[in-house]
Parts: sequence; structure tokens; C-alpha cells
Amino acid sequence: MLEQMTHRLQSQRSFAAAIDTLLKDVVVLHGAEFGDVQLVAGDALVIVAQLGLTLPFLRAFRRVSKADGSACGRALRLGRTVVVADVATDPEFAAYRHHAEAAGYRAVQSTPIVARSGAVLGVVSTMFANPHRPTPIEIETLGRYCEIAADYLLKLLGNDDLAAAAERTSDALYAETVT
Repeated sequence: MLEQMTHRLQSQRSFAAAIDTLLKDVVVLHGAEFGDVQLVAGDALVIVAQLGLTLPFLRAFRRVSKADGSACGRALRLGRTVVVADVATDPEFAAYRHHAEAAGYRAVQSTPIVARSGAVLGVVSTMFANPHRPTPIEIETLGRYCEIAADYLLKLLGNDDLAAAAERTSDALYAETVT
């Protein structure tokens, strides 16, 4: 499966198309109902792609700090995958439960998108309608795919600044979502 995902990703010729492919592949890999990709813009994560999430959710999570107790904030802060198997019982997630409930999910995993060079590009998250924990092989495959994706996204960026590209892509997503 990793080989097929890598081929799909590397057949994309634009940064935005590669991000969309990354997200779709990860949602399928996990059999998730929802997902998003957030990229680093300064000290925050900004949503640049999403599948199935509500406008109120997108507004609430448009910018997330690594200090936040959300799964994505924790994944960025800790530099590793964070799984919240049931948002209703995770103490650190308490402030975000109402957003999860309104969006229709009970579990979430967030994985950093980190290049082989160590450059942190962002986080990809998948959300599940019911309590859920991805399998170890799903987490391992996702980690490897995120590294491949990070290296490819950096190649597509060329000399462009990641934060600037993240802000442009996020602005385009929100302009499209609101209309």
C-alpha cells in the first residue's frame, strides 16, 4: 500500500494537489470518516486541506498552537503520533470535546509530517466517528508515508517559504469553504 500511495503522491505536480493526495491516502489508510492537513506557519499550525469537517470545526481549528491539548497540537509539540482513542475520556482533550462532538467524531490520531532532514512541515490528522485506535502497522505505514510526503512537498516548494505557502493554501481553502 505504501508503494501505491507514494506513486500517487509523486505523480502530483503542484503543492496543493500533493497535499490533497496525502490527505485522501491517509483517510483511506485508516478507514477514517474525516481528516485534515495542517502546515506550520510561524508558531502555529494552519489547516490547508480537509475532508468531511464542518465549517464551525474549521473555524475553531484554523490556527492551533503546539501548546494546545488538541491531538494535533500535542503531535507537533511531542514530535510523534498522538492517538486519542476516545475524546470523551482524554483529559488533555477536554477543552475540544464540544468541537469533536459537533463535528461528529469520537477518536483522532495526529502524525507529524517530518522530512528526513528533520524539517517539520506540519501534521496530518484522521478522525473517526467511534472510539478507535489505529493498528501498529497503520501507524508505522503512516509515519513512513509522512516522511516521503514531507520530502516531496519540500521538493515542490523549491525556494518558496513553507509558512507563506501554508498561509496561501489555508486562505484559499477557507475562501472556497465559505462560498
